[in-house]
Amino acid sequence: MKTVRLLTIACMLLMTFSTVAQEIEVAQENEEVGTKTEKTTSFKDKLFTGGSIGLSFGDYTNLIISPVIGARLNDKVYAGLGLEYQYTKDKRYSPELTYNQFGGRLFGQYSFVPSLFAHVEFAGYSMERYTTSLSKTRDFVPFIYFGGGYRKMISARTFVSAQVLFDVLQHKYSPYSAWEPIFSIGFGVGI
Repeated sequence: MKTVRLLTIACMLLMTFSTVAQEIEVAQENEEVGTKTEKTTSFKDKLFTGGSIGLSFGDYTNLIISPVIGARLNDKVYAGLGLEYQYTKDKRYSPELTYNQFGGRLFGQYSFVPSLFAHVEFAGYSMERYTTSLSKTRDFVPFIYFGGGYRKMISARTFVSAQVLFDVLQHKYSPYSAWEPIFSIGFGVGI
């Protein structure tokens, strides 16, 4: 029940975040142009695909591969969804434990200055965990990530980005400690 509430709140925040950002953008354009006309761009021209790779290493090593599809809703707001695969090796135990996780994610980004953005994301994974030293089980584990990053436009429809996120939900099976940073590097290419 608590998870459902948190998911609902996360989705509402994402929608509110996107709507407010669009309204601010339209208001700024209207002030600059002095009229109420908006730029017309086809939806296809707003789409991008790409993804990211992520790596945490140390006693807890985590490799993440995450393809995405999204849309540049305006100059400041990006939103999208993606799949994700994670390979994990936990060296805190002897013998080392390995896991394979997979799932999906929904994200939104707001550029508060041209190259810097805030990021909010909901993700859910089918995660393995050991029940005994030799057997594993799978559980659905939700995550809510907040953070930010840097986006460098290479062309009008191509970019690279680097970001740091934090798992703020802290589900009982989350592998991340509170405020443990999760770094990733990504890219996007217009479709």
